[in-house]
Amino acid sequence: MSTNRAAFDHLSDADLLREVPRLAACERDATASLIASLAVLDTRQLYLGEGFSSLFVYCRECLRLSEAATYDRIMAARAARRFP
Repeated sequence: MSTNRAAFDHLSDADLLREVPRLAACERDATASLIASLAVLDTRQLYLGEGFSSLFVYCRECLRLSEAATYDRIMAARAARRFP
């Protein structure tokens, strides 16, 4: 997905004020889904079959997440497995 600032420049103030919270909600939903899927992927160790030595390496190299985002999502995924 390629979205840049120009996509929002044409919006009225009112439309932009409605759009930003909607996008934040979409981001939260996507993050929750990513964490849930990472929990299953980790349990099955599917990253090994894809040539990655760890879930961390998979997230960094395949998903192109930052180190901080990778750590946070892995910790959340593993916590979700321990405390469903």
